[in-house]
Amino acid sequence: MTASVKIDGLNHWFGTFQALTDISLEIGAGEYITLLGPSGCGKTTLLSVLGGFEQPTQGTVHIGGTDMTLVLPAKRPTTTMFQDYALFPHMSLRDNVAFGLRMAGMAKAERDRCADEKLDLVGLKAAGLKRPHELSGGQRQRVALARALAVEPEVLLLDEPLGALDLKLRRAMQDELKDIQRQVGTTFVHVTHDQEEAMAIADRIVVMNAGRIEDAGPPARVYREPATLFAADFMGETNHIAAQVGANVAETALGVLPAPNLRTGAATICIRPEALRHDGTGLALGDATVRDATFFGTHTRAHVIPMAAPDMELVAHLPPASLPEAGTVLSLSVLPEAIRIYTKEAP
Repeated sequence: MTASVKIDGLNHWFGTFQALTDISLEIGAGEYITLLGPSGCGKTTLLSVLGGFEQPTQGTVHIGGTDMTLVLPAKRPTTTMFQDYALFPHMSLRDNVAFGLRMAGMAKAERDRCADEKLDLVGLKAAGLKRPHELSGGQRQRVALARALAVEPEVLLLDEPLGALDLKLRRAMQDELKDIQRQVGTTFVHVTHDQEEAMAIADRIVVMNAGRIEDAGPPARVYREPATLFAADFMGETNHIAAQVGANVAETALGVLPAPNLRTGAATICIRPEALRHDGTGLALGDATVRDATFFGTHTRAHVIPMAAPDMELVAHLPPASLPEAGTVLSLSVLPEAIRIYTKEAP
């Protein structure tokens, strides 16, 4: 089962602190959405509102076309999977997965069958009689996911479910989560502060900051064409270059760059490190001196100092075969489509 979600005009206060401001968002049935942002940005509060654990001060929440704004958590077609998993240590994995079905009054034989089915979905059917302490962190995460899916929610809410895992296991579980979501078709709303995780699993990323939505869209668009300067900074590393926008151009310490259809005045130019080139293609940014360079496997990360702006430092991702020594001079350039310019009011 799956359902759409519509959030309209949501505002929420904790005393005098406004945690959510003017949140409006539509999530399609079967979509995998990530709520991405720094600690304190409101993403967990928004998840709590969706799950019914917080009633919003203003606004509405519709799930599957039904107003759920004031409906208690137990009456909603949602299930929440928390970071700590909260498995019962004295129960077998099968009984852990079947717990929600037991509370719903399902007969033992039927709930055991359903639990085995969900354990099979996460690759743990053969371990159904084990206890949680016998499992690795990744396996416990799978059991918690199986338990959440066993009650067949229309919307599954995930609160940083991979945060306790090490990097290698977290990446493996990202692939598994997305694969399982495709199989079951349930709408997933996943909270994370990890940009890589969000891009790996989401159909759409919702970037939040200070209780507001800064940007929302497919991962590639949000990364390549972020709507705001905050979204550009949070969705990965970027170089900032101060600029003054005039008639369709931006004047910088590195030369004049195109700036069509932007309001005049002070602006910030953002260029991703991988967009800086030294092969002569694109718009010239002048020569720069390498301060240091480090090999990262897929690329070489270099700090470079433009000769035209010695107080500026840029980060460039060079081909992995290139490891320039300190003092090497590179001729930098950038493709026009990789330039993003943010004025004081709008991108």
